[in-house]
Amino acid sequence: MSSSTMQAAIPILAYCGSSITMTLVNKLVLSHFQFHMVFFMLAVQAFGSVALMVLANRVGLNVKYRAMNKPDAKTWFPVACSQALMLYTGGKALEYLNVPLFTVFKNLTIIAVAYGEKWVFSAAVTPLMLTSFGLMVLSSLVGAWNDIAFNGWGYFWMSFNCFASATFVIHMRKVIKEVNFKDFDTVYFNNLLTLPLYMVLSIIQENWTGFFAYYSDKANADELSSFVQGMLVSGIAAFAISYCSPWCLRTTSSTTYSMIGALNKLPIALFAMLWFPDPITAGGVLAVLLGFAAGLVYTHAKNVQKRDQPQGTQVLPQPISMERLDGSSRPNVK
Repeated sequence: MSSSTMQAAIPILAYCGSSITMTLVNKLVLSHFQFHMVFFMLAVQAFGSVALMVLANRVGLNVKYRAMNKPDAKTWFPVACSQALMLYTGGKALEYLNVPLFTVFKNLTIIAVAYGEKWVFSAAVTPLMLTSFGLMVLSSLVGAWNDIAFNGWGYFWMSFNCFASATFVIHMRKVIKEVNFKDFDTVYFNNLLTLPLYMVLSIIQENWTGFFAYYSDKANADELSSFVQGMLVSGIAAFAISYCSPWCLRTTSSTTYSMIGALNKLPIALFAMLWFPDPITAGGVLAVLLGFAAGLVYTHAKNVQKRDQPQGTQVLPQPISMERLDGSSRPNVK
């Protein structure tokens, strides 16, 4: 294997590995312990991202970000809050839905973003994109029809999350040009601004009295140890995705990067099927494969549109996902 191939393979594998780890650990933390502390988990991830970004910058890694300042913080705070809403609703959906079904329905966010972009930025929706949208809807219908462990709350939070995710992406694309943020600027400001918000909401909304009472019992010591380990891995994985995403993009190309994001959904779903005891049905597998195909078609459509449009013309974003919850590709906000 040539050195150039190895240089590209390492960040790709690192990105895929951190994505899979993040998804599986989040599902574990949010559904397999006595207490489902969504806000606390998001706070740990925000703290882990900021702390490890600062550490990486200090030791000389290629992690550069703009220092926190009042004008940028004031402009960016509404965007950070919309991200917080997206991550919280995604966490609640992941608490109730299995991972493969979650990834299938997350594709519907792409449709919401596409038509939001068309309305706000007059972006075109091509026939090839419409084909991918049809596959996305079909995969969601197949997934819901074969969901033998149907949970109404899961579908409520998933619907809310699709709306929140589309709102976040469109809002961010409008504001990011005002502040001229780069990749790590966005990660740094999002996490630092939302960390106090997550902590306050966790203290107010989550059952800390019951948490301490339950885990003070020595009989639950092993579960507490697993919970703490899961939280630590979640915080590290949040930084890993933030670091590996631009690393992967720098060492490959935007086309390769977006394709990796689409392809990565399949191993995430497969690993979740193997790791968690959720029932596996032929229909559920078919839904995942249809969603996987839809992501590939949409990614190809976006790349074709980007190639054919004049320089500087607004194009639809690449397949988006919740960076910290399902580990897939982030929106392209250039």
